Amino acid sequence: MRALSFALGFVALSATSTLADPLVVTATHENTIGVDGAVVVPVGNYANVATVGVGALARIEVPAGAGFFTGRAGVIAHASRVDSMLTLVPLYAGYRLPLGTSGAYLAGELGLTVGFATVDTPFGRMSASDTELGLTLGGGLKRGALDLRAGLFAPDVNNAVALIGTVGYDFAAF
Repeated sequence: MRALSFALGFVALSATSTLADPLVVTATHENTIGVDGAVVVPVGNYANVATVGVGALARIEVPAGAGFFTGRAGVIAHASRVDSMLTLVPLYAGYRLPLGTSGAYLAGELGLTVGFATVDTPFGRMSASDTELGLTLGGGLKRGALDLRAGLFAPDVNNAVALIGTVGYDFAAF
């Protein structure tokens, strides 16, 4: 009888502590390769020179800790307010941190932005290129292969700020 009481007590305590443990759902983290379509709306002095820009960015994400290391590179072409063209080539690396299990996340990236500009003058066409430190800060929602992101884009952290929105699709996971 004493052994039976001990066994029942042990089972009851085991069940109680097991039921008290929170249920943790873990998702598999995979390396992903995707592409993002981007729309850039300049603000401030940047808006005095360029209007809306559109482009495409290649993206890679690698699991690291609670989130993902990211790399994005692409081309963003701007319409201009004068007879000129502005093309930006961002080459950025950063980190994406998921917020819970809803698919929401925060992300930040830092890297180089190569800018190419041309302008038509009475003396002919002139062009220039420059490389500056750039960054993005924002948040988004990732659902399966679909990735929606919005935030700040600074192709030149000293002079230019814009709003950026991207719609991405992961086409490979490994």
